[in-house]
Amino acid sequence: MNRMQSARDMIDAIDREAVAITPLSPRERECLQWTAAGKTSWEIAAILRLSRATADGYIASATRKLGAVNRTQAVAEGIRRGVIL
Repeated sequence: MNRMQSARDMIDAIDREAVAITPLSPRERECLQWTAAGKTSWEIAAILRLSRATADGYIASATRKLGAVNRTQAVAEGIRRGVIL
């Protein structure tokens, strides 16, 4: 392993640690749970009596906190970490 790869591994480890200590809010968790159930932002907004933009914001925030790049990966990461069922 070269030095550049070692540096990347260290940065990745730090990033994973930072993500691991940022808990999801109850609303972020709830929106992510509905996303896992296949609901769209519009449906989540209707269920939780939020605007679609607010539901999108909660999902985006949860996605970021989980270190994911999209909703699908956020759901998978949430399940893997036991944040959602």
